[in-house]
Amino acid sequence: MNTLLLTVLIWCGGIAAGLLGIGSGALKVLAMDRIMCVPFKVSTTTSNFMIGVTAAASAGIYPGNGYVEPALVMPVVLGVLPGSMLGSRILPKAQLKVLRAIFTLAILALGIEMIYNGFTGRF
Repeated sequence: MNTLLLTVLIWCGGIAAGLLGIGSGALKVLAMDRIMCVPFKVSTTTSNFMIGVTAAASAGIYPGNGYVEPALVMPVVLGVLPGSMLGSRILPKAQLKVLRAIFTLAILALGIEMIYNGFTGRF
């Protein structure tokens, strides 16, 4: 396991997330899966856990400073909560090959969207 390389990649993922306004979860999953040889299902759930910890830490700060639009919160919660519960039931039974294909498509879509936004000037 190359801890230094992993640290650098996660650090770069954090910088990319801050500069581009994207989540760094995809980069964390790739780093854990390919460099640390963590099983794919474990790396995806670990990434989700890290996102949850980060969100919990900022849950009181952003609304307190007026950075959250309350009208947008409820639809997001209504989508995320049942989706995450369903996903946690499907994950143990899902085939690794299918999960990797879905993840690959999601990363490709994210990359295409970022390139498109870069060329059109929408940031």
